[in-house]
Amino acid sequence: MATGISRATREMMMHVQEIINSNYHLYEHIVDPQDASEHRVDEAWADRNFKIREFYLLQDDDEDIFVGAGSFQVLDDFAYVGYLYIRHGFQRRGYGERLISFLERRAIEDGIADLRLFVNEQATWAREFYKKMGFSIYMSRKADILGIGGGIMCPFYEEGSLFMRKSLASKHENKK
Repeated sequence: MATGISRATREMMMHVQEIINSNYHLYEHIVDPQDASEHRVDEAWADRNFKIREFYLLQDDDEDIFVGAGSFQVLDDFAYVGYLYIRHGFQRRGYGERLISFLERRAIEDGIADLRLFVNEQATWAREFYKKMGFSIYMSRKADILGIGGGIMCPFYEEGSLFMRKSLASKHENKK
């Protein structure tokens, strides 16, 4: 049973890498080759991304292993969630819901009322999960996505991505 979510230190990024890489086989045939390095990650990726995002790890104490990872960063007036992965073989146990709920609370703490993320259009399993969690497709045209906030999404965009959004406004209002 998952018992805790903790912010990853740089030394803990190896666990984030393991979790992401455990899912590479799901993406290797659907991502654009130029984006493959975002799905099979290495130390250089960890260095680059740790500097610009907060990463969180979900631990399963029964298994004594980190089973989930996700990143969080405030961009413009929304929180961008990236690299939300559950270790292969541990999906469909409620871990993804725990991470999303945690990241929602994290956004609300910062006064952010909007979560956004990318999902590969062909990753139907991921798209359906996010819809179940209350996300909807916000934008699908590359030009629209890349035009947000003067181009703040350009470094994160992958070919064939949909941009999804979840409003936390009602949860944010309830906190006041």
